[in-house]
Amino acid sequence: MKISGNGNADAAKNGRSVPAIEIDKAIKYLFTSEKRALIRLINGALGENHDLDTTELVELKTEFLSRRPAPDGTPKKAKPSGLDRIIADMIFTLNGVAYHLEIQTKADRTIAIRIMGYGSAHALSGLRKKGVSGEAVFEFPVPVLIQIDKDTKIADRIPAKIKLSGKDDALSFDITVIKLWTYDVKALLACGFYLLLPFLLVKYRKGKKTEEMVKALISELHEIEEAISGLYDGGEICSDLRQNLYETLDSIVHAVNADAFENSTEIDEELKKMETTRAVFAQEIRAESEARGEAKGKAKGEAKATRIVRLFLQKKTSKEISKEVGVPQKEVVAILRASGLLEQPQ
Repeated sequence: MKISGNGNADAAKNGRSVPAIEIDKAIKYLFTSEKRALIRLINGALGENHDLDTTELVELKTEFLSRRPAPDGTPKKAKPSGLDRIIADMIFTLNGVAYHLEIQTKADRTIAIRIMGYGSAHALSGLRKKGVSGEAVFEFPVPVLIQIDKDTKIADRIPAKIKLSGKDDALSFDITVIKLWTYDVKALLACGFYLLLPFLLVKYRKGKKTEEMVKALISELHEIEEAISGLYDGGEICSDLRQNLYETLDSIVHAVNADAFENSTEIDEELKKMETTRAVFAQEIRAESEARGEAKGKAKGEAKATRIVRLFLQKKTSKEISKEVGVPQKEVVAILRASGLLEQPQ
């Protein structure tokens, strides 16, 4: 899902450049920032107890291709009709156990079907890799749905079954749901859902430019900023994740302000303060890198990478980013892959 100002008629008339951010890509960007934070989220959502330091986390591919059957009457020697592409948001393993995170902004009554489709594609991919000489085991990843928009009809757990036609036996499982609209900052912190903090502000994209709404957004923004700083000061998150949380928070506020609040001057002032804070964070990261004996040029590289990620979250292509930042397209792609925003080559 993309937040943007494309539907803002006044912005279009005034020729303003309205930033955009794609929620699923932004979440994946954050979720690959720090292993511990992702493990905390899984532990909190599923009631598990993976060790934050010793658990091995391995990202798996999320894009699967399947052959589309040719229409009836097609000659046998003819090539297949084509390939269908299935893309899940995030699939990874913790100590060998596979998990599937799916992020949903708007209500979608077909989400259970889609999640089962992604799980099936993952299971088939695993079978193809291993090959089957004996028993074929169809292994689904454990699903977790993150629902951002309010949807009172969605349950905390979505029941699902897998069965053979005509047979009574069935394998039952639940799709765990994190209903973000039911959380505030304190609740997210209590559950260990640190990675979801910036997305509390997504709801304001449906707001109206009133003094009350502007004050509400700014108040919650301050609370999120304080929470991020508190997590870092308390050693709960690393400096890179703190910076990435701020980058995502900044992008969301920019997009919401342009789209729903027509570039409110009050929110603009808060964004300027955030720019200063982010610059301080970048200096601290540079100091930490130098203290570890890393090259001084890393800070410049981090600033470039941060800019590339931000442009990508605003739906720029790698070619457009290459031209704007002034680096080869191959380098742009490499940075986006390292940030977890593009698939690694298979």
